[in-house]
Amino acid sequence: MLLHTIKHKSMNTSYCLIVFSSISFIYYGINSFYSKRMRSEYSRWGYDNLRLFLAWCQLLGGCGLIIGMLHHSLNPLISITSFLLTVMMLTAVFTRIKSKDGLLLTLPSLFYSIINAIIFFRTI
Repeated sequence: MLLHTIKHKSMNTSYCLIVFSSISFIYYGINSFYSKRMRSEYSRWGYDNLRLFLAWCQLLGGCGLIIGMLHHSLNPLISITSFLLTVMMLTAVFTRIKSKDGLLLTLPSLFYSIINAIIFFRTI
């Protein structure tokens, strides 16, 4: 009984992390398409030519997490998507460090790296 309760709480935590991450990436992806501030950030990082590609990756990543959660036959999609989002966010951490953005601006990328790594390791 205790093991079942622990596993149930773990699954609830996983679902919360998946929902939080997916909504965040969908929102960030949309902002990457339309926000003037985001356009200038991508330019400052030297990724202005990759902005649309990265925006699509963010949107598809967020959608992939949700689809994998809602359709149990597609559960491996959660593992694949969370792994790719972890890699994307680790790259963002290094981009922030390279741009000398400081800890405060680097923390969100690190935070999403950790969240998606947790999702990944809970779903493999």
